[in-house]
Amino acid sequence: MLGRHSAGAGAAAALLIVAGASGAASAEKSFSLAITGAAGVRYAGQCTLTTAAGEETIELSGIVPRHEELTAEAIACRIESAGSITVEIARAGSRSRSTISGGTAHIAVR
Repeated sequence: MLGRHSAGAGAAAALLIVAGASGAASAEKSFSLAITGAAGVRYAGQCTLTTAAGEETIELSGIVPRHEELTAEAIACRIESAGSITVEIARAGSRSRSTISGGTAHIAVR
């Protein structure tokens, strides 16, 4: 199951989120994905989430800020941008955050 809010336009970089595999006993969780940064910074790419139904891929591209509500068992991110961005994945009070000034950021949450 995947829920989604707001989509940006344009693409100058690549975003890849790959979900880690987890056991059949794992329950899906609600995650909040936020991409923020300097005005006008662009990003693009895809998210692959591990869900009860298997892997699911969604495309993401746009200009910061962006907010996604996702339901999955696990999420791991690889973000590329030519400008300064922060990628944050939050779940149940826990947060993982990566900030880059151009280049690639890696982030993972289970």
